[in-house]
Amino acid sequence: MIELDIFSDTVCPWCYIGKKRLEKAINNHKNQEFKQTWRPFQLNPGMPPDGMDRQEYLISKFGSADAAKTIYENIYDEGLLEGINFNFDSIITTPNSFNSHRLLALAYKQGIQENVLNSLFESYFLNGEDLGDPNILLEIAIKHQIDAEDFKTYLSDQENIEPLANEEIQARKMGINSVPTFIVNKQIVINGAQTSENFELIFQKLTNNIH
Repeated sequence: MIELDIFSDTVCPWCYIGKKRLEKAINNHKNQEFKQTWRPFQLNPGMPPDGMDRQEYLISKFGSADAAKTIYENIYDEGLLEGINFNFDSIITTPNSFNSHRLLALAYKQGIQENVLNSLFESYFLNGEDLGDPNILLEIAIKHQIDAEDFKTYLSDQENIEPLANEEIQARKMGINSVPTFIVNKQIVINGAQTSENFELIFQKLTNNIH
């Protein structure tokens, strides 16, 4: 088995692209068993609970609207190559993504983490929905057969916040400072949205070693 620990953020377009590329590589290694765990890493840990106006955020991050436009045009083009039609213009708010990571942690326990993550990416990047809005997260939870009342209770429970926050603190202590970061079999660290071919080369080497 090849174990993958992936640190990502639900509001990171390169994480969405990276997931698509990883999936392509995994699909080309059907005889190999994989275990994926998507772990939390907030790009904007200081983001206010209600998020921030998207345009204000982009200007503060990249210095100007023009600079942001150039960067996101490149991301849009890369996304198209992976079958993602990014709809950046639909995004009004850059959210605080912490509660979306809490949903992913719950989804992991139920064995549906990858599917829920796909829905989170689609909700934000294709539909422009606010992932900081508990109602949006509830809709996604229900879509994946997570009981509505169970999710509401989970979201209101303060005890599950600290373990998730500590997981991110540990990631930063490990030297992770950007996403996506892929850790393969607890040993090989891959930074950034690598091409599917690069993933395949690594998987092939590991498969040969296993056999």
